[in-house]
Amino acid sequence: MAILAICCSLLVGYSSHRVVGLLLTVLPFVVATAFFLIADIDSPRRGVIRVLPQNLINLSQSLHN
Repeated sequence: MAILAICCSLLVGYSSHRVVGLLLTVLPFVVATAFFLIADIDSPRRGVIRVLPQNLINLSQSLHN
C-alpha cells in the first residue's frame, strides 16, 4: 500500500510539470489496485493474499493439551 501511495504521488507530481495524459491512463489502474488489495484483505480465505494464522493455531493446540 505504501508503494502504491508513493507511485500515485509521483504520478501526480510528474503530471503537474508534464503531459496530463499519462496520469489519466495510469492513475486509475493504481487506484484500482489499491482498492483490490484492501478488498482482498477483507476476505482472508478466498483472496489472493493468504496468511497462515499461526498464533491462532498455536492457541488452539495449547488449549487441547
